[in-house]
Amino acid sequence: MRITLCLLVILAVASATTKFNLDYSKKRSITAVLAEVEAKLKNKSPLEAILNVLRDFRDAVNTEQVSHDEIYNIQQVECASENQFRSAEVQDASNVLRDSTAALNVAQTSKIRATNQQEVNQQQYFSAQEHLTSVQTSAEGEAGYFKKRGRDYEDALHAIDEASDILASIYSGSGSFLEISRVAKSMLQTAFSIKETTRFAPIFYAFAQLATQEGQLDESALERVAQLLETLRANIQEAYNDYAESNAVSVAAFNDQKERLGQTIARLEAQNERLQNKLDSLNQQIGSQSAIAQRASGKLQRNQQLWDQAQALCSTFANEYNFATQARRNEIQLVAQLEELVESRFNQVEDENHERNQRIASLA
Repeated sequence: MRITLCLLVILAVASATTKFNLDYSKKRSITAVLAEVEAKLKNKSPLEAILNVLRDFRDAVNTEQVSHDEIYNIQQVECASENQFRSAEVQDASNVLRDSTAALNVAQTSKIRATNQQEVNQQQYFSAQEHLTSVQTSAEGEAGYFKKRGRDYEDALHAIDEASDILASIYSGSGSFLEISRVAKSMLQTAFSIKETTRFAPIFYAFAQLATQEGQLDESALERVAQLLETLRANIQEAYNDYAESNAVSVAAFNDQKERLGQTIARLEAQNERLQNKLDSLNQQIGSQSAIAQRASGKLQRNQQLWDQAQALCSTFANEYNFATQARRNEIQLVAQLEELVESRFNQVEDENHERNQRIASLA
């Protein structure tokens, strides 16, 4: 009975360590072995017969370990292959994601810079257009003013010429001072128009003196007035020429400014076109790199997840193998202890039989 109790205790310890074992329940059973050993002990079977039962069990355990070793080696090869493959896939996806993200950031930064440049360029373009419109409006106004002022100068010169003609006719005796009075009014109007009343004042004074001398004309007086008209005409003609020259300078300045503004506008238009082309290209890059980064991120997550699952499964294989191997070692130790117990029991029985035989022989 002591042997049976020890066997049950060892069995309980061994069963507690077999958490991760393969299913070999149909091939062998420690309970059945213990029952068979117990039966042979009760039937007083030979020691060798009992030991053979234990040896068969030990052989079955060793055979199971060999099979498990083969399976575990295959698992290790598959795990190493899967680990290498998933590691390469994760690294490749990480590299692509890193490069595409970097390119995406560069493209987005460039787009912001190009957009800002385009806004500044458009503001400059609109400003140049407004300036050109203002210059053209001003030039058109100046052109209209010059045209009207030019007519005023021409009217003044015509009035002076008419006055000279009337004065000549008076000198010849065919003219009258009434005509001088009429042309004086016309000259006064043109003097105000061209803002040259100061230059016209002496001739108006001379006309007034001639009017007071009507009937007592002095040829020298007429000649002085004629000289004044000639001088006045030369002065007005010079003023007209200066005004025309000044206008020509203004027109040339306007044309130069218009040309420079036109060049600026053309440059801004070309620059805007280049910026728009750049923005279109950057938008394509952003779309392309975003798609690449998205695919790489998906690939990275998918392969990382599969890699983690594979590592967890391989860890389970290793734990199962280690626990099962330890359980079989416990079973081998159990068999060895059983062998020692059985041999010890048989030796004890033989000693008891030998002492009994000696007592019987001494009594006889």
